Amino acid sequence: MKRYLLAAAVAATAVISTPALASVTIEGDPANTTVNGFSGSNGLLISGSGLSFGPFTLTNIGDSFTTSVLTIGTPEGSVNLFEDTNPRQVSVDFAFLNPLDASGGLVTGSTVGFFAPTLFGSCGIVAGGCGSVDWSNTPTIFNFGSGGSFSLLLGDATFATPGSARVNGTFTYVSPSVPEPGTWAMMLIGFGAVGFALRRRRTPALAQLA
Repeated sequence: MKRYLLAAAVAATAVISTPALASVTIEGDPANTTVNGFSGSNGLLISGSGLSFGPFTLTNIGDSFTTSVLTIGTPEGSVNLFEDTNPRQVSVDFAFLNPLDASGGLVTGSTVGFFAPTLFGSCGIVAGGCGSVDWSNTPTIFNFGSGGSFSLLLGDATFATPGSARVNGTFTYVSPSVPEPGTWAMMLIGFGAVGFALRRRRTPALAQLA
């Protein structure tokens, strides 16, 4: 009976201690991802839609995972000089299914139309040029739980006119979430149960020696 009590206490402590492990599972909701264009009528007309990503788990601080998070492109048939060759600001607002409380700022960048310095080719003058999206090289930080955080860095992409391309996002684990005070209390109770079970198991043995 005491053996079962000890095993149960150890198991309970292991389960209760799980939130303290350095890991985070990330999953995004593309339905809440939007791309917005600014700066009036100038700039290449763009459209974007979110791609479902995750779930994936980052275990150690510094771990990263890269996956497609967005499609972006243009319905325009060619690049118009002076109009589409002016950069147009874009921003992406991410929502997360996991961690559900993850929050951070907008991921910003710019799109622009261009011609490759060749007559022919996929982005040459005959093909009508291409569009590109360039994001900030500074990762956006998303916070969750108590002190937990991960970063997101979007990759640049080039798309035809008309056409679209996938944008990759690299998620990097920055810091773990610290367990709430209630979780620490439950952990202490679990360790106390283990100590109590060990003490009760030891007492009869000492009595027999006496």
